[in-house]
This record gives sequence, structure tokens and C-alpha cells, in this order.
Amino acid sequence: MAFDDPVAELSAYASHPSVSADSSFAQGMTGARHYVTSLLRELGFSVETIETPMHPILLATRGDPSWPHLVVYGHYDVQPADPLDLWTSPPFEPEVRGDRLYGRGAADNKGPQIVHMTALARVLQRNPELPLRITYLIEGEEEVGSPSFKGFLERYKDRLDAEMVLVSDTGSPNPEQIVITTGLRGLVALEARFKGPAMDLHSGVHGGPVFNPLRAVSEVCASLHDEEGNVAVPGFYDEVSVPADWERDELLKMPQTEEEYLGFIGAPGFKPSSGYNSLESVRFGPTLEFNGIGGGYQGEGSKTVIPSEAFVKITCRLVPNQKEGVIASLVKAAIEERCPPEVSVEVSVTGGGDPYVVIPPGKPGSSGEESPLLKRAFSAAEQAIAQSFGSSPIFMREGGSIPIIGDLKEIAGLDSLLIGLFTPADNLHAPDESFHLGIMEKATTAFESIFEDLAGPT
Repeated sequence: MAFDDPVAELSAYASHPSVSADSSFAQGMTGARHYVTSLLRELGFSVETIETPMHPILLATRGDPSWPHLVVYGHYDVQPADPLDLWTSPPFEPEVRGDRLYGRGAADNKGPQIVHMTALARVLQRNPELPLRITYLIEGEEEVGSPSFKGFLERYKDRLDAEMVLVSDTGSPNPEQIVITTGLRGLVALEARFKGPAMDLHSGVHGGPVFNPLRAVSEVCASLHDEEGNVAVPGFYDEVSVPADWERDELLKMPQTEEEYLGFIGAPGFKPSSGYNSLESVRFGPTLEFNGIGGGYQGEGSKTVIPSEAFVKITCRLVPNQKEGVIASLVKAAIEERCPPEVSVEVSVTGGGDPYVVIPPGKPGSSGEESPLLKRAFSAAEQAIAQSFGSSPIFMREGGSIPIIGDLKEIAGLDSLLIGLFTPADNLHAPDESFHLGIMEKATTAFESIFEDLAGPT
């Protein structure tokens, strides 16, 4: 029977090179999709493959319409494995070393999916008629920004008449301390291209009168922060919601000091924006970051040119109550206004999503109007995690972004319970990605309790 050996199931799933960003991996995408489809069918789900302009979404259902209804989200696509020479073992030949299984996608997000499914398989083996209606949504475009997911929700929202979403695509600090994620930062992605002369020019023959696009991009980028590290864009902070006292208190429970964090990062020092310490700023503060900058000669040695153009790639992380569209417009306008007149600039918005936050039932600021299933889920998760891991979970926002969580709230009206099952040591998106087998075992036990609790009488 499937799921008797969850590590073997994960190894098989992670062996499919399902890189959504690269069309040469189409066979791997198909293989991963077919594999997870077979697992869902083994669990008794009816599975539909919903076509999209890029990679299909799996919509799987089981259970009576009269039962409490839970949506479970995951994604079968993974990041590219490059650089391949930095992997200890081949990225798509999963290998157990010590207490970890190494392979691309092992933690993000195939391992957590196997945890959910194994827990559900064990519960259904004990109670085949478990009175819990479950809809699985497993997409293949998360690692490229989920461009098809919003349209899918618009078309299929009537099929998602549920009470909540369960997600394990967030992080925890270590294998002993689990975090229930209560918020995700939003995202705005932009690219600005600065254009000067019609062609690259000899820097000796033409240097002097020509305004270098590299100088332009440098001056504009330098203008986007002040000396205190704050984003110097008018209106950027106007709608920022400060964290509640209970959130700052939860952060104090995290098993990491600023000094330890700095040691992990390996930088000479931190410079958070005003009003936050370093640990607070990564979870509660908005940002504007330069992700890539270039132009001109990049090869070995010297080439004396004035490049015809230069570029910068920027992302902003947003917090409640900032809006993706507003921030994109503000940053775009600031770049255009600050571009020297001797150079032209084109700014494109390449992606984004609004922030998401859910206040756990019973915490200050909660509405008290949460769905009965969501209230039960938070309580069940807190108890099950404490029992399985030996310590209570921390309720904490995360610095990363999963735009589709906000879309599920906006379009389908669904709040999410996000339970982090990967850790910083898992090397997400980097060589030697892995999934901790101790987390896998303990989390599976915890989710057994959660599923059984959600199916109980209201």
C-alpha cells in the first residue's frame, strides 16, 4: 500500500525534475503531476487536471457535501537546480544522508505534501468514512509566480465552498520549534531599463559629454533609500500597519538572537529601517531591495566602453495594509521622476501580490467571526504540534510571500492555516536542498490528530 514508506514516496516524487521555469523540463513536470495524481487516487480522491496556459492545476475531491470542507494547497513544481556542481549528490536522484533526504523539491514543497497525504492515509485506514470533505489544489506554477492561479480561482471558486485552507509551504526556525504562520508579506516586482546612446561607445573617444546609463541606474538606486535605511519613496509607508504587542511577544519566543542571525547570514552588520530591530524588520517591515543590476562589459579584464543601456531588478515586500498596485505605481513614478534627462528609462511591473494576515482566534484583534472549522483547526494544530514536537508552536508572520494565499482570501473568501515544515538549514532554492526526516515523522503524527479533530462533531 502507498504511504507505508513515506520516505520512499518522497524520494520517488522528488526524482521527477519538475522545473516549471524551463520548458526543457516538460517531461519532468508531467511525471511529477502524474505521480501525485496517483497518490491522490490511492487516497480515494477524484482528480481533475485543469489546463492552464502554462502548467495544469490538479483539483481533487473526496467526501460528502454535507461534511466540513477543507482545502489543502501544494505545488508540484520546483526551482531550477543550478549550479549543479555545488550539489553533493545529483539534485533529482534523492539520497538520504543522516537525518535528511536531499533532493530538489524535497522541502519545497513535495515533502510537506507527502506529510499531509501520509497522515490522511493513516487516518483513513483507521476510519475509511472519515466525515471530512477535502479538496486538494496542487499547482505547477508556484515557483514562477502562479500566473494562472488567480484565473483558475475566478473560474472554479464555486467548487471551493470550503471553510478554510491548509498550507505547509512556510518555515520554522529548527526541527524542534514549529511556527504557525499568521502573515505573509506581499510582493511587487519591477524592472527598470535605462537607455543612453544608440550603441556602446568608446569611453575615450566619447567619454565626457555622454551620460553613462550605469551612472544613471546607480544614482537612481541610491536615491531610493535614505541614510537611515528607510525607503525614500513618498507615500511608501502611508498605509503600513504596525505589529500588535502580542506579535512582538511571540517573536521573543523565537530561538534565535540578533547576533546568531547575523552569524548565520555572515554579513558585517545589519541596517534595518527605522522602528524595527533586525529580527522584527524581516517579518513586520516593508522593504525595497535590488535583486540584480547590470550593464556594460562583464567579462574578464577591461573593455573601455560606455554601455548603451543598464538595468536594475527590484522587489518590494509589503505588509498590511499596503496594496500591490499602489506601491508599484509609487516606485515606478519615483524611478521615472529621478531618471536624469540625458537618459531615458522604461519601468515594467513584472509581478506581485498583496500581503496576507490572519489573527488566530482568541488573540487580541481577532474578529470572533472566524469559521468554526478555522477556529477548531488553530486549536487542534496548537495541541497536536505541542504533543508531537514537545513544544508549543509560535504564532508568527513570515517575511516571504505566497501571493496565492491572498488570492484565496480575496476571491474565495478563505483564510489559511499555515504550518511551517521547512527550516533555514533545508537550503530552499539552493544546492543540497533537503527535508528533515525528524520533522517529517513528527509532523505526520501531528497532522493525523489535526485531520481527526477537524472531522469530529462541531
